[in-house]
Amino acid sequence: MKIKLSIYKTKKINDDIDQVLNLEKVQKPIEFEMDDARAYLFAKQISDPVLPEWTTLFTSQKADIKPDFFGMNSSTGAVLVVEVDNSRYLIPFGTGHHLINDSCIVKGFGLKTTLKCIEHKKIRSLDKGSHNETNLLTRSQSSKEVDIYNLKIDSEMDILTTLTGTSTEDVLGNKITGKDAFVIMPDIELKAIPELLSKINSIYLLPLPEEFEWVNNIKEADEEEIEILDLILIEKIKSREFDDVWIGEPEIVDWENQIGYCFEKRQRFVHENLSVEQVCDFFDSKNTEITIDDLKKNCLHVLNADFESIKKWSLYRCFYAEIKEGDQNYILRDSIWYVADRKFVTTIDDEMKKILHYEESDKFPVYSYKREEDYNKNVCLGDTSFTHMDQKFIHHGGGKSKIEFCDLIKDASDFIHVKYYSGSQSMSHLFSQGFVGSELFISDSEFRGKLNEKLPDHIKLADHVKRPDAKNYKLVFAIATNKKLPEDLPLFSKINLKNFHKSIRNFGYEVRICKIDVDPNIYKRKLCKPQKNKL
Repeated sequence: MKIKLSIYKTKKINDDIDQVLNLEKVQKPIEFEMDDARAYLFAKQISDPVLPEWTTLFTSQKADIKPDFFGMNSSTGAVLVVEVDNSRYLIPFGTGHHLINDSCIVKGFGLKTTLKCIEHKKIRSLDKGSHNETNLLTRSQSSKEVDIYNLKIDSEMDILTTLTGTSTEDVLGNKITGKDAFVIMPDIELKAIPELLSKINSIYLLPLPEEFEWVNNIKEADEEEIEILDLILIEKIKSREFDDVWIGEPEIVDWENQIGYCFEKRQRFVHENLSVEQVCDFFDSKNTEITIDDLKKNCLHVLNADFESIKKWSLYRCFYAEIKEGDQNYILRDSIWYVADRKFVTTIDDEMKKILHYEESDKFPVYSYKREEDYNKNVCLGDTSFTHMDQKFIHHGGGKSKIEFCDLIKDASDFIHVKYYSGSQSMSHLFSQGFVGSELFISDSEFRGKLNEKLPDHIKLADHVKRPDAKNYKLVFAIATNKKLPEDLPLFSKINLKNFHKSIRNFGYEVRICKIDVDPNIYKRKLCKPQKNKL
């Protein structure tokens, strides 16, 4: 029979089954006899059906409505555990996936297997995590089979997380999907599943095809590195250093079916948005010190309109981080620590050396203000060669689009963008702002006309209709930080800077980077955000 199988591989075969599955409300397992394999089926206990939460909207007004008018909610689920060739696999059915402890499964097992048995020109969908500006989780889907690059993936900036397409192996069925689980729809009987699992594992162990070798630009860190990185992560959380640490959904969410999040399954308080501060407050409320084990044991629940948990992730899965340790660049995403390939990093660093430092860097005073706007005003008060442009928005383009051309202009020719460093997202915003303004300045006479209205008389364009020569201008990225620039920027900020530097240079501009020293007291105040008073 044809049946959809979602196959997970566990990290170890000798872990006790109650470590791998939540057996709290599970019936006694049923064993199946199979050649050269052991197979057990764990099914959830049958629960009494209940009325959906939304029915109270109506029963509160009309108490005589009978329960059977609405129908009742009930959930069924099971997990088939198969041990074959010294490996253990979990195959959930129905709501059985809720029973699986995701800290015990091999992360990315499905994706790695899919990459090795997918027709590379017959791909239908991919999910990716982008580190460009807002760390987007996005899905690209085609109505027909295409090459992976037709789905707009950036081999430098994106981390591939899920892939769907046509299988090269008939035994797997036609369509395959890979993330943590390897999802297939074969025509199979129960007794043939062990042989199928052995075949899948042999595919998993193959090297990556040439078409997908770029995936190894970012590889998983080894166990020794992970131990150190987890310690660094906990220290950053405890000291509330959130510049390069944040929290978010580890996968694409169906917003139509959820109302928010909570940290405990039966909790009625709902968080509509997520922050690391909420995690800190949660552990504080329990008088518990945050550890990696606690992040892995405690979950973030996705709630539906009935306040039921329809999906859950360990808190550890929800943490994102970018950390530079020694000469290595690490990224935490979906509970996996990635490390950038050294050759890849060397290529990026070589590009960084081509970016010159601003010749007028010494004209910038120490950054000692809470707001960038106040700092920029102070620069102009101290040196009349600077013109203040911060917050002088230009309404241009469709809808309510407004553009900030730059923050400062020096000597009518140096367009300066100023940003206090607060993580890779702030850098992406800075570089993007510089790109947009520089492109419009040379390409759009209407924009130049609007810009001219914002400029003081002594630096107005003599003829805004005439296209300016970009070679007469510099674009400066001025970053307030105690880091070395650009070498100490996070990896994806460097990649972003490399790409924007190339694009802006192609317009004809000279591009510079400028470091602004930060007052230690301001750094501490920005680092240590006030905590809520606790009774």
